[in-house]
Amino acid sequence: MKIDWLLIKRSLTSSLNEEEEKALQVWLDEAEKHRAVYEDMKRFVAIRKGYRLEKDTREDFKKDFQARLNTAYRKRMRRMWMKVAGYAAMLVLPLTIVLFFFLEQKPAVDAEDYGIGQIVHGTRKATLVLNDGKVVALDTSRVLLGQEDGMSMRTSDQALVYVDSLQKDREVEVQNRLITPKGGEYTLMLSDGTKVWVNAATEIRYPVKFIKGERRVRLEGEAYFEVAKDTGKPFIVEIDGMEVKVYGTKFNINTRRMDRMHTTLVEGSVSVKPKGKPEVMLEPSQQAVFNKLSGRVVVQEVDVMPYVAWHLGNYFFENKSISKILDELALWYDINVFFMNDEVRNERFSGYLPRYGEIEKLLGLIEKTSHVHFEIKGKVIVVRK
Repeated sequence: MKIDWLLIKRSLTSSLNEEEEKALQVWLDEAEKHRAVYEDMKRFVAIRKGYRLEKDTREDFKKDFQARLNTAYRKRMRRMWMKVAGYAAMLVLPLTIVLFFFLEQKPAVDAEDYGIGQIVHGTRKATLVLNDGKVVALDTSRVLLGQEDGMSMRTSDQALVYVDSLQKDREVEVQNRLITPKGGEYTLMLSDGTKVWVNAATEIRYPVKFIKGERRVRLEGEAYFEVAKDTGKPFIVEIDGMEVKVYGTKFNINTRRMDRMHTTLVEGSVSVKPKGKPEVMLEPSQQAVFNKLSGRVVVQEVDVMPYVAWHLGNYFFENKSISKILDELALWYDINVFFMNDEVRNERFSGYLPRYGEIEKLLGLIEKTSHVHFEIKGKVIVVRK
């Protein structure tokens, strides 16, 4: 089996998705020599970057490790040069190239592997794409952006607000898009008074003015809605393969998972309707989980706080796996995550944490009540037992 050598590099310096992890595992299981080479590469990267490969909290170990780091590296480098020749005889040329890549001591490699600069939490920032394709960068500034089809657009109190300045009937809906990057969030006030908190790495498409018999928007990512009441115009959130219909309510939608979508109702009532399937009604403190593969909707009672606390400036984790917690933090702090031990992914944590806190303090709180340890290497969080 052939393998992408960049995939091997990423497995040692950041993280892989589920499909990539399976591919790597198949390659490792294919031949003992593959696993031997991979283990040597992993140990070398660990020595080079100062990781501790095994759990050891002894003070003498820590001091000794730091004192010997320079000399150990030189010895390791000489041994690795000798091993390269042996492995090259067994494996293909690309593997030798990969080993040379890891042996190089170029600052550019460090920057690519670990990023540069301090890790900071996300801020109010987004990109607004107008109907004509014009792009406007949004931040915390207060500014009048102009008009779009007679609707005044302005940023006020760190939100994008639409106000009907002409008060005239329209025949065609003009569409805008609001896009937040990793490490960004924004608040949107639609023309009907509906307020939307848009989380990081999310896109929402909406009409500048609702002119039809319904108020329809499209969402990819995560957003919290407070929908203005209008019994004559139902509010519909369109997501991939499903619609959420409301008349006036508060709810959260998360479409990030490839296989499932979560709609969590805080107050009011909503229905979720997969394409070609009947509506399923929700009551407050209920969550609809839509399985994209089967097309089924499962309704369950939940504590809504873990699903909506983010829009209030906090994280509320309830018996959540470290892997899923770090998925959320990666979006907000714009970081990468590298797990040194596979079993650590399923460690559980419960707690109420500040969303705008320093990453070091937040990870420290998790460490105190779980069996995990974090190290910060540039823009990468290294996780192990």
